[in-house]
Amino acid sequence: MEAFDVEARVPGGPNAAWRARRLVESELGGRVPETALPDIALLVTELVANGVRHGGGREGSAVDVRFEGRPEALHVEVVNAEETPDKVGQRKPDLDGGGGLGLHIVERLSSRWGVRDEPRTVVWFELDCGPGGLV
Repeated sequence: MEAFDVEARVPGGPNAAWRARRLVESELGGRVPETALPDIALLVTELVANGVRHGGGREGSAVDVRFEGRPEALHVEVVNAEETPDKVGQRKPDLDGGGGLGLHIVERLSSRWGVRDEPRTVVWFELDCGPGGLV
């Protein structure tokens, strides 16, 4: 994979996850293997949806998304619209009430992931590149 950097603002609100998915398609199409796009879109969608729900990404605000392509990995960051008073982390999934699955999905599909507080919360993930591209 050739090196690249992309930064974008995704308008908050109920359509933010859809907009993030379109962003993945428009910015990463042709830069990463087509087979990797659905997983990347799912991961970005989950993190943006969390940013809307828990990080102040309502209408009139924006969630920042950064893509960094490197020869060894794709690094993606989602930055909440506001400071997050609560610590971000996995929680037990609530199969009856919904929720709690997003970061488990990120853990399962990514090569690694983490959280930084600076002061707005940044949740990031990476997908390693093998000899044939992203794995």
